[in-house]
Amino acid sequence: MATRTLPLSKRGFNFEVFMWAFTRFTVIAMYGLLLAGIIGGLIASAQTGANFGDILYWAFFPNLAENPLGQIWMTILAKLMVIAFLLSACGHGVHGVLEILDDYFTSAGARRWARNFVITYAVVASLIAMYVIWTS
Repeated sequence: MATRTLPLSKRGFNFEVFMWAFTRFTVIAMYGLLLAGIIGGLIASAQTGANFGDILYWAFFPNLAENPLGQIWMTILAKLMVIAFLLSACGHGVHGVLEILDDYFTSAGARRWARNFVITYAVVASLIAMYVIWTS
């Protein structure tokens, strides 16, 4: 079976190619941020005497009043990491939704409106989420 390869100069750079690459990079970013968060939690636990269960409890239920690790973790770095994860996950999810909607909308105009609506909604929701994270 012969495989056909297209040289990079003839592929072009359109929205689909950009979103394909963006999806791959956001997955790598999410895994990297998860790993950095767990490593950071382990470093903080070595300083406070917490165990791995406490770290995971805080990661999924971050109540600052009950958990002493919350007072250490909710710094500027932690907020920036959570915002970076939020943006990576949101971008990754937007691409998935757009791929599904492209299967249902056949006309170019409908696809363009769906893309504009979904991307606008994701940007507004991300801005609201970033405000809530930053001010908490």
